[in-house]
Amino acid sequence: MPSTAITTPDTPLHFEWTRSRKKIATAGLAAGFVASCNLVCAQIPCGGYEVTAIIQAPACPPFGPSPTSGYGVSEQGDVVGRYLDCANGYSQAFMWSPKTGFVVLPTPPENIMSVAADIEGTRIVGSFDLSGDGLGGLGFLYDSETHEFVSLGTLPGGTRSVALAVNSAGQIAGYWGNHVIGPWQTFIWENGEMIDLGPSIGGLHNRGFDINEAGSITGRWRSKEGDELMAFLWHDGRMTDLGPIPGGFSSQGEGINIHNQIAGWGILPDPDGGGTLTHAFFWENGRMIDLGTLPGFPRGGATAINDAGTIVGQSWGAGQAGFIWQDGVMTDLNELVPPEFEIDSANAINNTGQITGTAIVPTGIAAVLLTPIEPPPGDLDGDCAVGVSDLLMLLANWGPCKNCDDCRADLDGDCSVGVKDLLILLGNWG
Repeated sequence: MPSTAITTPDTPLHFEWTRSRKKIATAGLAAGFVASCNLVCAQIPCGGYEVTAIIQAPACPPFGPSPTSGYGVSEQGDVVGRYLDCANGYSQAFMWSPKTGFVVLPTPPENIMSVAADIEGTRIVGSFDLSGDGLGGLGFLYDSETHEFVSLGTLPGGTRSVALAVNSAGQIAGYWGNHVIGPWQTFIWENGEMIDLGPSIGGLHNRGFDINEAGSITGRWRSKEGDELMAFLWHDGRMTDLGPIPGGFSSQGEGINIHNQIAGWGILPDPDGGGTLTHAFFWENGRMIDLGTLPGFPRGGATAINDAGTIVGQSWGAGQAGFIWQDGVMTDLNELVPPEFEIDSANAINNTGQITGTAIVPTGIAAVLLTPIEPPPGDLDGDCAVGVSDLLMLLANWGPCKNCDDCRADLDGDCSVGVKDLLILLGNWG
């Protein structure tokens, strides 16, 4: 049964849930073409997710907490995003962590609206707007440890910049341009300098949306007027056009991991009518596959991918639902959380499998942090149960471990598989 914590303005809602999973196999997945696990694959948690709803404090009387949305999650489980400021009706950037709770990010006094898009360690990036119309905004970098706020500015001739992603080296990706005459161009910001990548990407205009640990960037570009938008990979100074989603005519890269695997979305014709559909995609080593959508939803898109190749996003139509995709299987996140929550978007995932997005919660609309509930000790074969196959695996590894850091049957952590491990397995049988 779910466990519930008492909620106060400074205490997030907190639930745990275990339920059966609803899996949707990706149609048309080419044999052998799935997200390759260069690391240990982050499996969809068999125990479901522990859900933390991030509530803005103080509330907005008489309506209760104002809406919040989560856009970025760090490896430590800290979340950034935006909330609705009751005083002026504009969105403002926030950070939440288990240690600090809900923190409104400082911005220049003349700021009207802001949003935090990504977080890596103590570095937070986003954009603030001095006009309130979204046209005169500038990217920012904020350090939650030193409390230093840096406006990234823009390049000569530009009126705006948007910072969307940051890596552990402090490299920031986004786009800049002139909102009156254009064009929009991708930038990388490092060592206090904004560098224009537009010429090396090429085309009429381009926008960078995500950056990985090696400094590779994905986003979208248009080669010339009248051409469709296409996803790109920028790596070591060279641009690769990913082409359209299979059977479609456009694409957009939203997330990139350390292996230069890319997730995003593309537009394709609706076979049942004269309109169009939007589907999520996965790209790796020159090949793109259509991930489709959750059943009952005509449209969908991927927003992020972690280093294990796990993808998150959302499907929409008459309603909306967040999803997770792993090894050829798309799963509705609403099948993995308590019924008190309705996950309508999944916007980011870290390498421990934590996800942030937005959900309808008992108090309204709120950013959420989904934390995987670990499988039972003794589940050695990963089927979410402890049984005969797990016992056989344990017995097959009986004795000292050859590698203490990679000895799955060593349940008590003493670098040896023996009687204590057997007792732990039997204690979790079923």
